[in-house]
Amino acid sequence: MHRIANLLNIQKIVTIHYQELSRNYASREESHDFWEIIYADKENLSIVLDEERVPLSQGEMIFIKPNQKHFVESGKKEPNIFIVSFECRSESMGFFCDKKFPVPENYRYLLQNIMSEATETFVIPDFDPDLKKLELRENPNLGGEQVIKNSLELLLVYLLRSASGQNSPQEFFISKISSSSDLQDEIVRILSSRLYDRFELDDLCSQLHYGKTYLCTFFREKTGMSIYRTYLRLKTDESKKLIRLKYSFSEIAEKLCFDSLSHFNYVFKKYVGMTPGEYKESIK
Repeated sequence: MHRIANLLNIQKIVTIHYQELSRNYASREESHDFWEIIYADKENLSIVLDEERVPLSQGEMIFIKPNQKHFVESGKKEPNIFIVSFECRSESMGFFCDKKFPVPENYRYLLQNIMSEATETFVIPDFDPDLKKLELRENPNLGGEQVIKNSLELLLVYLLRSASGQNSPQEFFISKISSSSDLQDEIVRILSSRLYDRFELDDLCSQLHYGKTYLCTFFREKTGMSIYRTYLRLKTDESKKLIRLKYSFSEIAEKLCFDSLSHFNYVFKKYVGMTPGEYKESIK
């Protein structure tokens, strides 16, 4: 049994708000002994931290550490902001001190999870700066508090990974891809149909009627991997099936159109973590 290590553990949720600000709005200055994050969901605004004005653009999140004086200013815009305050004593939270991040599009669903679960779990009034404690609804969502905690922890872990360049590649589940109309899944279906051929990005762009730059950028943003790396990974998965069917490594390299046997060996070890020979021994 492997004991699970907790990188981040949120002990308490203090408040959750979604607020539509009017023009020239300025909140009262405050400080408190717990963390607060503010996400700009619409338009730009300013956050004043210890008398320093920090611009916050749409799609960005700012972290306010415990006991830091702060207030919000809307200026000439009418921004919408999402605020979550919470208690977390994990050492990893130190990384977020004085930090501001653009939240990647593929992580924003976690913010939506938090807000939608909060409205069905707690009594969420219109913005109340004097709110001191969340109250449970009469019939709260089953497990709503845990979903909020888990979604927030997951968002923080993903932001830590993103900041350190450790984005996880997307795993491709056949049951999802085969019935999906999403562009990234259509790309994977096309790649999967050409494993016994050579890959040309021009052909893919021509078939989907998109330019190279757009297609490559879109796919990386959605999956965390390049199109070519995904293609090699799919070929590697196919090669494991051929190994189980008793094909020789040379035959596999030729069938899957690798440049050479050594290229096949290199790619296989990169994506599987062992050589083809070691893999063959492991499945006996």
